[in-house]
Amino acid sequence: MRRSSLFLALMLAFAPALPQVAAAQERVETLRMRPGATQTTVRGIVIGRISASYRLEARAGQRMSLDLNSRNTFLYFNVLDPRGRAIAREQTQWDGRLPASGLYTIQIYLVRAEARRNRPAPFSLNVSIFGRGGVEPGPAPGPDPMPGPRSWRVVGVTPNDVLNMRSTPSPRGSVLAEIPFDAGGLRNLGCQDGQSWCKVRYRGQEGWVNGRFLRPE
Repeated sequence: MRRSSLFLALMLAFAPALPQVAAAQERVETLRMRPGATQTTVRGIVIGRISASYRLEARAGQRMSLDLNSRNTFLYFNVLDPRGRAIAREQTQWDGRLPASGLYTIQIYLVRAEARRNRPAPFSLNVSIFGRGGVEPGPAPGPDPMPGPRSWRVVGVTPNDVLNMRSTPSPRGSVLAEIPFDAGGLRNLGCQDGQSWCKVRYRGQEGWVNGRFLRPE
């Protein structure tokens, strides 16, 4: 028994030290502006796969403007709405109307290939909130009651990309679903301004897509 205990003690004494591993892959801070202020700047650093996230309370109808500055050109941010849905992805600058009231999350991270290098990426983030808000956005304007094909097929989207289905007929509308680059069977619910934006139903979800990526099926 003594020999076994001694052997175990020697193994522990001479074992190589294990590197410290972060308990979480995300640092989260709550961002608060001074009373009456509409803009603030935060500074931080991202190292490897550990992202930096900031939570900010905002109201529906307000406009958020973000500007990320870093010498590392592989540093980006996502914006998540209070339900955890992404309304902006892989951006360094973004300006958009907020769809709901609640806590928004700004995730700052390095793309995977750069994160593997484990190099530090200092940054500054300018955050602005405009408008009083407090009113939930109304429903999206309805599509034109004009004839068209019964269904659409997605075209012109690269194989490594998707076609975003949005809540409103605008590139600033929140993303409701991602449609595969070669999908078919998108039920036509009508279009605006000819075919600039079209409302479709796909796998039970309804929303707006950019009409330039649709062809009659």
